[in-house]
Amino acid sequence: MRCDGDRCAALEGTVGVATRCTIYDDRPEVCRACVPGDDACLIARRARL
Repeated sequence: MRCDGDRCAALEGTVGVATRCTIYDDRPEVCRACVPGDDACLIARRARL
């Protein structure tokens, strides 16, 4: 996974408004394992607030 600052370089858009993954079909395993809304996701979201 390659980052640009504190976010994924493949993420396009405005976080909290509308985003999309520009490499979704070829995303790495770490991204495939992420399930939006699961415990790990919610912890990461809270850390960003």
